[in-house]
Amino acid sequence: MKLNVPPTKTNQLILKQDLAMATEGFDLLEQKREILVMELMHLLDRVKLVHQELEERRKKAYDTLKRALSFNGYYHMRNIASGIRYDHKVTSHTRVAAGIRIPTLEIEQGEFKLQYGFAGTDSLVDQTMNDFLLLLEVAGKLAELESSVWLLARELKKTQRQVNALEHIFIPDYKETLKYIEQVLESKELDSFFTMKLAKKQMTEET
Repeated sequence: MKLNVPPTKTNQLILKQDLAMATEGFDLLEQKREILVMELMHLLDRVKLVHQELEERRKKAYDTLKRALSFNGYYHMRNIASGIRYDHKVTSHTRVAAGIRIPTLEIEQGEFKLQYGFAGTDSLVDQTMNDFLLLLEVAGKLAELESSVWLLARELKKTQRQVNALEHIFIPDYKETLKYIEQVLESKELDSFFTMKLAKKQMTEET
């Protein structure tokens, strides 16, 4: 669609500059989109692997818990669990990918140690605690990756809209308007040329 601007040389110069900037912006956004796609694909591969690891550790942890419950009883296990406390430290950092700040999580697990007496317990209690600590570690890793995927996907969608707008609206409109202005200016130059030529001929005939 042609822009609604007067077909003057000044506007022609301005539109040429705008078109050059739009074209440069389009190239930069295309590069950004490619980087985002590659980063996103890499993260999705990692999410798949970590999700698989999470399911394996979850199954192992709950299988151990079931065995511990069968040997020690539900109420006894609940009493043991009520007295267990672990301090976990979660530190948030950021990294930059394609100009986007992506959060990263550093999880420091509480040190594994016995917080109950040996009487009336067995090794399954220890194994249950350890398995769930490992499960928590993977869950934190998965949360970090899924958050990064969400941010990158949102930015990719935004970048794609900008690329589409430049490619299908702004750049074609600028080109069409410049073509129109060029045609009008050429027509005016031809009119001026023939007018001057006719005036010159009339002056020659009069002399």
